[in-house]
Amino acid sequence: MKFHYHLGKVLHSSCYGKDVALTIYLIASQINHGKEWILRDDELRIGIAELNMKAGKKALDGCDHETAYSYLCAALSLLPKDHWENHYDLSLRLGFLIASAAKSTCHYDKAIIMLRKIIEKAHCLDDQLPSYILLSQ
Repeated sequence: MKFHYHLGKVLHSSCYGKDVALTIYLIASQINHGKEWILRDDELRIGIAELNMKAGKKALDGCDHETAYSYLCAALSLLPKDHWENHYDLSLRLGFLIASAAKSTCHYDKAIIMLRKIIEKAHCLDDQLPSYILLSQ
C-alpha cells in the first residue's frame, strides 16, 4: 500500500499544473491506496481531494457514474471535519457532484442527504438553487 501511495505522490508531483487528463485515474487510484498516509499530511489532503474530484468529474462527463461516485466519495473522505467553513467552494462543488453521481447510480438516499447538507450549509440562494432543482427531479 505504501508503494502505491508513493508512486501516486511522485506521479502527482511530476504532473502538478499540467493537463493530466489521460493519467488522472492512474494517479488518483495509486494515491488512494495510501489513504492512511494522506490523512497524516494536512497540506496534501486538499490537493488529493481536488485530484479525486477532477477524476470523478471526468468519469461523470464520460457517463461512468459508478467510478465517478467512487472518486468523489474518496475526495469527500479526505476533507477535514470543518471543510464547509474552511473550504466552502470545494465543499459546495464536491457535494453537488456527489449528489449527481449518487442519483445516477440509484443511491437516492445518499443523494438526498448530500443535497440537504448543501442546502443547510450554502451561504446564499444561488448556491442552494442547483440542489433544490436536483432534489425536485
